Amino acid sequence: MKFGEKTREVRAAALALLTYVACAVLVLQHLWADPQGRMFADNGQDQIFFEWVLTHAARLFTHGDNPFFTDQLNAPAGVNLMANTSVLGLALPLAPITLLFGAGVTLVLMDTIALAGTAAAWYFILSRHVVTSRVAAYVGALFCGFAPSMISQSTAHPNIAGQFLIPFIVWNVLRLREPGPVLRRGLILGAVVLYQCFINEEILFLTAVALFVFLVAYLRPREYLPAVRSALPALLVGGVAAGALLAVPLYHQFFGPQAYHGLPDFVHGFSSDLASFKEFSRRSIFAPDDLSTIDKMGGPTEENTFFGWPLIGLMLAATVALWRHRAARALIITAALFAVLSLGTTIKYKGRETSWHGPWKWVHELPLFDSVVPTRLGLVLAPLIGVLLALLVDRYVMGAKALDPAKSTESDGSAGTVGSPHPTDTPDDSTETADTPGGAIGGREPAPAGVLLAEESASPDSSEGAVDVKTDIRRPEAEETTPASRWLWAVALIVALVPLVPTPQPASPRSAIPAFFATGTWRAEIPENGVVVALPLGWWEGLDAMRWSTENDLDFRVAGGYFLIPNEDDPEKSAVFNAKVRPTMELINTVAGDGTVPQVTPDQVAQAKTDLAYWQADALVLPDQHANSEAVRQTADQLFGPGKHVADVWIWKITH
Repeated sequence: MKFGEKTREVRAAALALLTYVACAVLVLQHLWADPQGRMFADNGQDQIFFEWVLTHAARLFTHGDNPFFTDQLNAPAGVNLMANTSVLGLALPLAPITLLFGAGVTLVLMDTIALAGTAAAWYFILSRHVVTSRVAAYVGALFCGFAPSMISQSTAHPNIAGQFLIPFIVWNVLRLREPGPVLRRGLILGAVVLYQCFINEEILFLTAVALFVFLVAYLRPREYLPAVRSALPALLVGGVAAGALLAVPLYHQFFGPQAYHGLPDFVHGFSSDLASFKEFSRRSIFAPDDLSTIDKMGGPTEENTFFGWPLIGLMLAATVALWRHRAARALIITAALFAVLSLGTTIKYKGRETSWHGPWKWVHELPLFDSVVPTRLGLVLAPLIGVLLALLVDRYVMGAKALDPAKSTESDGSAGTVGSPHPTDTPDDSTETADTPGGAIGGREPAPAGVLLAEESASPDSSEGAVDVKTDIRRPEAEETTPASRWLWAVALIVALVPLVPTPQPASPRSAIPAFFATGTWRAEIPENGVVVALPLGWWEGLDAMRWSTENDLDFRVAGGYFLIPNEDDPEKSAVFNAKVRPTMELINTVAGDGTVPQVTPDQVAQAKTDLAYWQADALVLPDQHANSEAVRQTADQLFGPGKHVADVWIWKITH
């Protein structure tokens, strides 16, 4: 590549990155305005969890805590952090930000990196190895990073939205069929897979399944065995390298303390609605004024298939236009399959279950598949559609033509094929020979930016190279070349994509935490690393206790909280959210709900002592601000003895 072209490429990449960062900041502007004072209006509970996890990751450097397990939460049993979304791949590198500015700043920064980083990564792959036009790469990557599903997942799901390693995993897998250094390729693939495991394993698993489906659809049956033989050595190297480093974390995840299997039964019911595909998400500029209809089809954090009818129409047109081209056809088949799978075990339409069973019914109990939330299968659609959009823009809007092989040698000598220049742009259906195999998505050297679309090979032997979208998708010589057709496609793209432009994520002020914890007053009443039990201890009170803990750098332990642990009543150790409610808390929670003070019995007092011993509690804390706090206080006095009012809480100290 000539110096001038290289400079232009770097400038284009830098401009794309800056644009993506600006878009991410605009989407998260309400959080950026006051990261420590505001929370996601649509998903406060996951934000609380991730801020707690980020604070725990920072403690690894200050207190030497265990990265895979903690008893600072759900005391005394603890929580298996590898079996929860501890997102160590982002939390550890950003620990200095957490220590300096707080977990709220780190979370919004992590969300920004998730959106902008995913778009930038796809731009890198698309511009270098898939399309010729940088405009096409920019549009496709913009969709990959800011699709409705990505905006939905950015609502305090940075582990799901952070897909910036996925393009590189895909790229490294697809090029395994090429000749090349096995050790280096295997180690690179193992490294990116390893890192992705510490961001989100579910996305990694979905990527692996999607790649499998794509390759089955792309390759001819007679190519399966040669492809496996070519890729297997590097896959083994990467698997052994990643497996060796993941052995301890994965052991903790599946066999360590508080390990569980599968997901809670009700989570398996979270699936895409058949009607959702034609609807606009609540975070798009064309969102409906009345959200009651789309509320029935999903929640604000899982609108993974809300693409809108114009984009669905465009994808149908793309299917017709690109169907005879192998790589595009494989993308379309993969997208269609995942769209159907995301419908879950029982298909729903406009929020109501139908009598139809989806194909997910026959696979959801398989190992690993049993840990996938069905609606998240729809997340696979965004990058597939993004790549198809890039191809449409490149071929039908920018008018890409096949590169003259004589011109291809004027660059740095690199080519998208293995050992041969790119095929010439011939008007007939001539094919490559066995000596000029189709190249990989990125051959041994990166394809030059000027490489354009060439015809798909029809030769039985031409596919011995790896997958190459550039050499597998041909712009028909006599089609889609007129200015009128280009304008028509451009208008169709605008009509399909403009309605999906995201609006800023809404944020709301954080509720104040008790001054008892905010000012550090607790340190005079509760021992360091003591166990605090919030009164009452329901779902939201457990989240409040996590906020108290985060505010104080996890210097005390809390009973309860928000996490996944094994169901202690299930011998199969299926997962449940939160710990089992103890009898004493059932009583107090009832009082907190109706405000009626009961006459506590001796048996209930005895049960309270048993429960306190179970929690190994050092103090029970009731904030003044809690509803029906006076009724709860009177009940607690009967159970635990007279409490003490300090600052803005009631506290019952427990002596062991």
